Amino acid sequence: MTAELERTGPSGWTAQELADIREGLEGAVVRLQAEMAAVGRDLTATSSVGGVDVLHDDLDVASQRAELLQDAVQAQNLAAILEQTQHVIGRLSAGQYGVCETCSGEIGRPRLEAFPRATVCISCAH
Repeated sequence: MTAELERTGPSGWTAQELADIREGLEGAVVRLQAEMAAVGRDLTATSSVGGVDVLHDDLDVASQRAELLQDAVQAQNLAAILEQTQHVIGRLSAGQYGVCETCSGEIGRPRLEAFPRATVCISCAH
């Protein structure tokens, strides 16, 4: 590991700021889990009503498939955001918040303020 990765905390962040970031990220985890549960219920409810399919024509079938696809994509996106958020919480716990995973440089404070889940600096993101 490089010296940058071994540091105990990102420069420029106070303990209170890091605690606030953690609180925000943990709150996001709770919200994301609730959204994923809701999408899961929607996927289950969309597939049939009372165990009996209520599809009357090809347009109903197409509409239902489109809804299922949209819900599935939403569930995948939520899962990816949840995973990234949990990963950042882990990096925060390890004292790596604000350290680029690619180049080990510092992720700019403005980037982290705008996107607290960032794990790479602007240079590496492009």
